[in-house]
Amino acid sequence: MEVSGIVKIDGIIELPQDWIGVVNPETITVQLTAIGVQQELFVQGIQYGAKVIVRNGAGGPINAYYLVRAESK
Repeated sequence: MEVSGIVKIDGIIELPQDWIGVVNPETITVQLTAIGVQQELFVQGIQYGAKVIVRNGAGGPINAYYLVRAESK
């Protein structure tokens, strides 16, 4: 399963509700591609398999494409 989009300043990627209980949270992977300027992007955490928290290590704003993949249970 996969979902894609753009993550903005808040750094929150809301995963689809239909993933809850269906995907194995341990298989969630996140690919981030900065838009416009270089950013030191990283995943701070994945909360309950429902939300991905992205941060910028350089402390600047976040503007990036994302691709999240996970395997079904």
